[in-house]
Amino acid sequence: MLQVAALIASLAFLALVIAVIPALLQVARTARAAEQTLASVDREVKPLTTQIQALLQEHRTLAQQATKDLRQIEGIALMAQDVLARVTNLTSLLAGFGTVGRVVGVARGLQKGIDVFVHRLARHRGKE
Repeated sequence: MLQVAALIASLAFLALVIAVIPALLQVARTARAAEQTLASVDREVKPLTTQIQALLQEHRTLAQQATKDLRQIEGIALMAQDVLARVTNLTSLLAGFGTVGRVVGVARGLQKGIDVFVHRLARHRGKE
């Protein structure tokens, strides 16, 4: 009787092992497929990361250059404003000597235009 029970237990264990083998094989195939997928994703993401870093560096460089250029333009505008103020003063002096009223008007108009430009430039820089 003991032998029959041992035989039944052995057959049951054998049936269990046979039933589990396909599941274990499927788990192994799934793990290999997941590993291949992760390796593929890794190969694809690394170049993208490098490209994104390069683009960010280029963006930083362009932003710094734009800031530098705006500062130079602001300096030029301030110098032009000063020159126009001097021209306005000179034309005002000359206006007393003859009919230079039109030149005075143009100079004052240019000075006002430069003043507005500098004011807007300063306001734009304040927003950054």
